[in-house]
Amino acid sequence: MKMFGRSKKPKAEEKKEKPKKEEKAHVKHSKKHTFGFLHKEMKKEKEREKKKMPQDKKTPNVKKPSFLPRISIIPRFYENWVKDQLWFSGSGKKPIKVIWNMIIISLIISAGVGFLFRSYMMYIVPGVFCMIFGIFNVMLILSVDRRGKFVDEILPDALMLLSANIRAGYIPSRALILSARKEFGPLSDAIKRAGKEIMTGASLDEGMREIPERIRSQDLARTIKLIIEGIRGGGHIVTLLEENAVDIRRRQAIRKEISANIMMYAIFIAFAGCLGAPGLYALSGYLTTTTSSLSPDVSMSSEVTSKVSFIQMGGVEISEQFLFQFSIAAILITTIFGGLILGLINSGREKDGLKYAPILAIIALLVFFGATFLVNTMFSTMMPV
Repeated sequence: MKMFGRSKKPKAEEKKEKPKKEEKAHVKHSKKHTFGFLHKEMKKEKEREKKKMPQDKKTPNVKKPSFLPRISIIPRFYENWVKDQLWFSGSGKKPIKVIWNMIIISLIISAGVGFLFRSYMMYIVPGVFCMIFGIFNVMLILSVDRRGKFVDEILPDALMLLSANIRAGYIPSRALILSARKEFGPLSDAIKRAGKEIMTGASLDEGMREIPERIRSQDLARTIKLIIEGIRGGGHIVTLLEENAVDIRRRQAIRKEISANIMMYAIFIAFAGCLGAPGLYALSGYLTTTTSSLSPDVSMSSEVTSKVSFIQMGGVEISEQFLFQFSIAAILITTIFGGLILGLINSGREKDGLKYAPILAIIALLVFFGATFLVNTMFSTMMPV
């Protein structure tokens, strides 16, 4: 039957054609579903095979850091401490590599010194190793403190420049980026990072908090905290920056005056630790050795011993080796604590005296050996053969 020039198919034929199309679509969907299921099953089988494989045959994707293996004898807290020091010093090195480098260099130097003094090798090698390893750790601490001191000195200038940029009409984020000068060193990177964070949508408080994250400085952390609290309290940011800069400069001037006034105490401590104590230890060692060699030969008459019964002459039971070791240990302890006291006097922090301790120890040991040689050569001619 034709209708409007078109032949209308019967309903029975339309019903037959529809199932064919639906069957084709169903077949394609079922094929995709079956292939996806097989793909998942293959993944699961591969994972099971990897789990069954021994550890030697596994090929992890993690890259090995270096030729130095990770050994569990390194304490976790020490590794975290080295990581913190490297973070605050601005170094991107891995803590494991740094630790192994320190250990290897300390072993090489201690072995070389022990080879030179073979007679005292059992005592010198551990002592030199501990000393060199300790010096490396002190260098890490001093690098962090040096960075913080530089930031403390340059901080007032940075605050004044930032306030000047804000007075000129720049928004805080733009003013921070313009204030990041190369002369400011690590503070420049911190200020630039904070400005970018504020420009990308962070609040002014969040951006300012990121400035002291990689710099260990009490003045910087205190200043940022005061600025944030002042902004929250409704203070003007320009006046806050300028007043903090003036306060920091006053504090630095007071510290310099105090260190100049107490310089005599520092000189006295350095003189006592480097010259007085080593000379006295050298003289006492010579006197002890001479008395120990003379006392067995000294004899008193029977009349004197009968009248004075409490006098008894006997040999001194102190060996020269023990006295030498005691003198070295006492000199090292004296110079280390003397350096800490010097740091406490100059800046109010014991850590600042760690840079003085190695210098004082080296000078004191040189004076001790030189005084021992001079005393032995001078008084050996006076002693009877």
